[in-house]
Amino acid sequence: MSEAADFLRRLPLFAGLGEKALGEVTQRTVARSAPAGTQLFREGEPCKGLYIVATGRVTVYRASPDGREQVLHTQEAGQPIAEVPLFDGGPYPASARVVEPARLFFLPRDAFEWLYRNNPEIADAVIRDLGRRLRRMVRLVEKISLRDVPARVAATLIEYAEAAGALQSGAAFTLPRTQEALARELGTSREGVARALGQLRRDGLIEQKGARVSVRDAAGLGRAAGG
Repeated sequence: MSEAADFLRRLPLFAGLGEKALGEVTQRTVARSAPAGTQLFREGEPCKGLYIVATGRVTVYRASPDGREQVLHTQEAGQPIAEVPLFDGGPYPASARVVEPARLFFLPRDAFEWLYRNNPEIADAVIRDLGRRLRRMVRLVEKISLRDVPARVAATLIEYAEAAGALQSGAAFTLPRTQEALARELGTSREGVARALGQLRRDGLIEQKGARVSVRDAAGLGRAAGG
């Protein structure tokens, strides 16, 4: 079995495919390696196909005219990128850049269209993934528009703690983002994130050593996130 076939078979998106359909996908899939900083595509460009992250990380973001970036989401191993324009025929609605050296699988647009037309379960899987991403976007808009920076940071720490199974007093987790990357996600500056983390430490809600965060007061952190 080829590397691409073995990888694709393990993804929820392609798990329901039979051997013949999986073979068709594999034949049309191109493997690519991309160093950090590689621009996969920019907002407004015509959509060329579907990217799937095998290793590394890719951020999807929007940029303002003055160059400020708002990270919309970060895709990691096993996650697809740029499905929306494959369905609506429009250009890329955002830009994508590799932030950790990545290995990617690329499925050209015509191959993807053949795939979901002949295998409806693929379209269903993509729609479910888009639904999950939409929910994340709604939470992001809420954090940025309805909360101050300390509350945004507290809410994000809660999300990280939940993902690590550490949302309880005395539990610990590792921050998956640098302060600079977190600032881009939350629409603020690195200094703003640093001040917010400092305030949470002074309030006795967390302890922090580098990227390692211990939850001292889970209930208090939840109240701080409501700001």
